[in-house]
Amino acid sequence: MRLLDTTTFELRLDGQEFFQDEGYAILSHRWVGPEVTFDEIAQYAPDLRDAGKQRMKSPQLDKIRGACEIARKQGFRWMWIDNCCVNKSSAIEEAESINSMFKWYRDARVCITYLSDVRSGGSPNPPEYEAVLDPGANEKRHRLAEQASDRVFQRFDRDEPSEWFSRGWTLPELLAPRDMDFYDADWRYIGSKASLAAQIQRITGIDADYLVGARHFRRACIATKMSWAAGRATTRVEDIAYSLFGLFGITMTPRYGEGPRAFMRLQQELLATTEDESLFAWRMPGPAAADRYDIEQSPKTTWTSGEWGLLAPSPDWFNGCGNVTIERGPTIQRPARAFHMGRQGIVIPTMPSEQFTKYKLMLLFSPLLTIGAIPVWIYVMRKLKKKAQAGVPFTLNCWPTEGDDTTAAISVYLTMLPNPTSSYAGDYEYKFKRTRCSELLLVRKYALRGATGEAVALQPEVRFGS
Repeated sequence: MRLLDTTTFELRLDGQEFFQDEGYAILSHRWVGPEVTFDEIAQYAPDLRDAGKQRMKSPQLDKIRGACEIARKQGFRWMWIDNCCVNKSSAIEEAESINSMFKWYRDARVCITYLSDVRSGGSPNPPEYEAVLDPGANEKRHRLAEQASDRVFQRFDRDEPSEWFSRGWTLPELLAPRDMDFYDADWRYIGSKASLAAQIQRITGIDADYLVGARHFRRACIATKMSWAAGRATTRVEDIAYSLFGLFGITMTPRYGEGPRAFMRLQQELLATTEDESLFAWRMPGPAAADRYDIEQSPKTTWTSGEWGLLAPSPDWFNGCGNVTIERGPTIQRPARAFHMGRQGIVIPTMPSEQFTKYKLMLLFSPLLTIGAIPVWIYVMRKLKKKAQAGVPFTLNCWPTEGDDTTAAISVYLTMLPNPTSSYAGDYEYKFKRTRCSELLLVRKYALRGATGEAVALQPEVRFGS
């Protein structure tokens, strides 16, 4: 790990344990223009030292100066700033930093968050420093922060919250640190994450309990966490997936150039390491939303408007799906690794539907007994097949946290492909697509056990997206 000395502006390379013992601050910010890089910081160190408390002409340099001044006032010798503390010309170091970044933010004593598009008119002093001058300063700040309006994070150039709240990488930077202080463009203190949790919740949709640590964010289900990332933007399309590694406790090798496949790889890793079925609890933004993705078509499988697989191509498809939990029941009993990746998509357990139960009773009580069972069985199977081809609810082990009936399970629509065939070894006879993808259905009655076999939910192969 490499950190910046807040006085000399020189870099030091050492183990994280060393910096953790000494205590370090970390910067969260929105990149604006060409930032000062690892290769350039040494040549600017003399100018940064000479500047002292004076603003510098370059906003990129002044950001480093201001962050180090705040950290220094709070007693921190070391400061981590992503653009100049990571050698991004080394693919190995960049990959390590992506997988370690969440831990670095979590272990920092304080995260200094710089909002370059906000002017608050607050105090130029950090809270800890001002507390030395006025013992009652912290209490006054917290009281004022609690009274702050939602406009506390408003941009000075337009009527919307700071762009910091809409970026992909700032999501883990918001959740990981234990203590976070916000500063405006003039390095005036706005407030802490804890004192402004209500305002942050209204902007981000993240429950204030997760922000203040009353409830650990890792208890949130996959759909909820994905909803926090919905609508966020990154410069490189892969980064929307890479920024979520720490949020889900996933370690993966970044592969810049893979495009939206990065998000598919992340979901496949989640599928392999968790049984959280809210991974499938998303809504397509609209029937034409899939058109932006280049899907590989084949003679055997074509994809039309409103159809998809069980894995979404982007966190944006989880927008509005944050009020979901996996901690409510009754729970469907599944075999181990009931959902896993297959050759054509996700292998799923087939469960008896209510229609199956109804037709099974018809078979059992057939007055023709053995002779009548055969034609009734044929009738039953034809009815079930016809029903499946029209679309049937597939119930998930997740439930809404709000609404009239929070015990009703969330279901998605699956439609069986006509003329099921098994063309090669290892293929599944019955194949499904997710249809009516803009809908999530609530089901009150569903089978809790009795998996009847396996099928495959086909997954479109996305080549690239815009």
